[in-house]
Amino acid sequence: MDIEFEQLNNIPKMMELLTSLQTVVSEGRVEKRWLNTRELAEYTGYKFETIKAKIKNGAFTKDLHYFKKGRILLFDKVEVDNWVMGIVSSNNINYAKKQEENTSEVFDEIASSF
Repeated sequence: MDIEFEQLNNIPKMMELLTSLQTVVSEGRVEKRWLNTRELAEYTGYKFETIKAKIKNGAFTKDLHYFKKGRILLFDKVEVDNWVMGIVSSNNINYAKKQEENTSEVFDEIASSF
């Protein structure tokens, strides 16, 4: 592997960038996409109990707004942001189509049994 001596001039800039990145990471300024229930409550300003109630009443939808990993609920920050702003994302549309298809299949099965 040949290294051109001109590239050695870039070492100080690379060190500066690495130091900057280290600072960002150590200060916690890297945003997480996946939030647990307590983090979501802090992020949105809702109480922990309110988040749980929104799951029960269907405001947050499993496999769209949150996913269950073992006993932990992980909320998709992007989808929650969309929900807060009233934006229907492509994931919402795809989820609604999937639900509609599932409902149609169930009705078809019921109808064919008569």
